[in-house]
Amino acid sequence: MKRFGTIVLSLLLLSSCGAEKSRNLDIRSEADLSGLRVATITGSSYEMDLSKRDDISLTCYNATSDLLQALLTGKADVIVHDEVVFNPRIRKENGIKIAFLSERTSATALMFNKSDSELAEACSKVQRRMFDDGSMQRLKDFWLEGEYFRTGELKHIPDEGTGEPLRVATCASSAPLSFYVDGEWYGIEMDLVRELGRELGRPLDIKYYDTGSCIMTLKTGIADVLCGCIFITPEREEQFCFAEPYHYYHPAYFVLDPDADKEQLSIWEWIKKSIQKTFITENRWKFITRGLWATLRITILAILLGSLLGALLYRMKISRHPIDRVIARLYNSFISGIPQLVLLLILFYIVFARSSVPPDLVAVIAFAMYFASSAASIYDTSLSAIPRGQTEAGLALGFTKVQTFMQIVLPQAIRQALPLFKGQCISLLKGTSIVGYIAINDLTRAGDLIRARTFDALVPLLLITILYFIMVWLIGILLNLLYPKKHVL
Repeated sequence: MKRFGTIVLSLLLLSSCGAEKSRNLDIRSEADLSGLRVATITGSSYEMDLSKRDDISLTCYNATSDLLQALLTGKADVIVHDEVVFNPRIRKENGIKIAFLSERTSATALMFNKSDSELAEACSKVQRRMFDDGSMQRLKDFWLEGEYFRTGELKHIPDEGTGEPLRVATCASSAPLSFYVDGEWYGIEMDLVRELGRELGRPLDIKYYDTGSCIMTLKTGIADVLCGCIFITPEREEQFCFAEPYHYYHPAYFVLDPDADKEQLSIWEWIKKSIQKTFITENRWKFITRGLWATLRITILAILLGSLLGALLYRMKISRHPIDRVIARLYNSFISGIPQLVLLLILFYIVFARSSVPPDLVAVIAFAMYFASSAASIYDTSLSAIPRGQTEAGLALGFTKVQTFMQIVLPQAIRQALPLFKGQCISLLKGTSIVGYIAINDLTRAGDLIRARTFDALVPLLLITILYFIMVWLIGILLNLLYPKKHVL
């Protein structure tokens, strides 16, 4: 068994480190990218620029960790990102290097809704004061020049506001821009918005979104300020307003370093190190426990609410009133014709965009709506399978209609429904993995946040896979306990 485990782990390790076939690329300018596979972040200004070229093969990824994995696994020859994202330690550990820095610079600033121009001006005023008193340069020295990395010390400007929260959306989850450690957000942009919050007397409510979703939060009024190394472009200036730039970044082009002196570890040493940095360092195990609880909470509440809505939908489906039947039919057609993710985004960014409904409740409502449609069909199928004669026999024996249903029809219907019901519960559980799109740190998003800090995909994804498997297994066991037992006479 130990030998089998070693073989399996060896294969996993090799698959996770499998880009040793990389070419020794001599790239010194953007002209040298011709014919290469280039990858960058979805929705970034890099994507806008590179998409105009027809001499490269461009692929976009939603997260920095996925971008790095694309390079390490040979899916990309070059990746393009901000020059400060991969610090020297990360570059050394993963065997990558900066091929060149573009001569172009991009102005970076915090972004605001067009209707919040006063808030943008307040931010600019704070930054001008920081430039004048030298605190902006101290922030840049600490975060951008790597002082935090050399000292190993993490600190941030105090969050002292007591008024209405300043809602902050960030599309970056990597040092030194903005990153999450043990319940706190750090990074240069987090300190900038904390200075703004302190000036306004407002505490921060910070949430992490994917790049495309992040911009939507600002457009729909869910967030007051957007950060995450947002470059000022003419297209963005048409729809949003910016504070004054706080820094000018060079685009960096990263490639594999054929001369890298990577640490040689045995499989078990590598596993030990991966577990250490994935779970122990910075108390990252808390990401998993919080994400697991969020997934379970949303799943259970959506099943309960969906079951009740499904009963109502079934009642409308068999109603004598044609309007009720038409509504039930239209509802089922709508739900069956729209993906879960689209429904979730519609509810979050449109229906509840300007309300105080929290994202967790939006997710529960979205999944309950889906579950209701399936539950109504299950109720219909299982109750229709019970012969009419069972009800007539119960009434003939003197049972009331309620007693007949509860004691004769329902136990048989449950026996018919449970296998289908169990399958829908499992499907809902796995479907909740998309709630990260609306800034819920569920189990899947917990793995993303860990990977954003460690740039190691194997161990977090393997653990999440195991946890989902265990939850599916437990759902099956719990529902089997409800299965009516046949009585032998």
